[in-house]
Amino acid sequence: MKTTYMPLVVALIVLFTGCGGTDETEEKAVPVASIEIRTAEITRKIMVDARLEGMEEAVIYAAMPGIIEGVLVREGDTVIQGQQLVQLDSDQQTSAATAAASAAVSAARANADNAATNLERLSMLFEAGSVSEQQYDAASVGATAAAAAVNRAYAGYTQARALSDRSYIEAPFDGVVGRIWARTGNSAMGQPLISIVNPSGVKAHVYVSENHIHELSAGLPAVITLSSLGGTSYPGVVSAVSSVVDPVSGLVPVEIQFEDSHGLIRPGMTGRITIEVETKEALVIPESALLRTVEGNQVAIVVNGMAELRGIETGIFSEGMVEVISGLSTGDSLIVRGQSRVADGSEVVLVSE
Repeated sequence: MKTTYMPLVVALIVLFTGCGGTDETEEKAVPVASIEIRTAEITRKIMVDARLEGMEEAVIYAAMPGIIEGVLVREGDTVIQGQQLVQLDSDQQTSAATAAASAAVSAARANADNAATNLERLSMLFEAGSVSEQQYDAASVGATAAAAAVNRAYAGYTQARALSDRSYIEAPFDGVVGRIWARTGNSAMGQPLISIVNPSGVKAHVYVSENHIHELSAGLPAVITLSSLGGTSYPGVVSAVSSVVDPVSGLVPVEIQFEDSHGLIRPGMTGRITIEVETKEALVIPESALLRTVEGNQVAIVVNGMAELRGIETGIFSEGMVEVISGLSTGDSLIVRGQSRVADGSEVVLVSE
């Protein structure tokens, strides 16, 4: 009986051993997904948050003391250059100043007339030899000085009249009333009264790291994305880049202008600005394919059914893609899923993405 069952037991042991060996071989192949590496455009970008300003914006103060008698516009009103915005009750001061200046002009003219008459009289006496040349010269100098005094007095009068005209605050250019601080009955001195904004466009003043100073220049394209307008993006252009780095912050001031033909953008809105520094054709891979190690960035590629780890030099990082400067070639099969589970030389089996 024993000799009858032994061959059967041995056969079963061999069968199960053979099956186990097959499973171990299959477990060695790591399932991965790969893509063929190709070249594509990639753009180096600088992103910064900013608050928009009017392209032309003025905060207006009173040029002379006075009480605010009336505010003639409302926030959001469209105004033209020279339009009266705020009326000041400064008549008493300006009238007194104008009267004093007018009196000064009259006195200067009377003095100049007297000096001219005296010079004419001494001129005749000098020709007759009745006065000395020194006396005649003194009279001539006095007449000239008196005439100059008239001019100065008239300039003072003109200035006083101009101040009188400033009892109204006027719009310095065509635009839209932004903010109004003026309140009827308050003093006009020492505080802003009203702001005017030119709505033809907007701009932003941003500050970027000094590391970008040699990458930036006027004319570079930019885009602002405004969450208040549903994430809509508007194109713009870098209009100015400071050549000076702020010594305290280490940042570089940059001005960017945006056009809005539909009039939807408003000064004061905030958004994210993207400055497109450089666009080029390069070898590009997904950033998610990178293996970050202490030795640097690596990737895994498939070579003859085996995983091969390669160190790479990277360039531009943009929107989930990475420029590869060295370490890979066009046509390489890059592992984009399962790369963290392979080692150099691991057998892999390709599966669909």
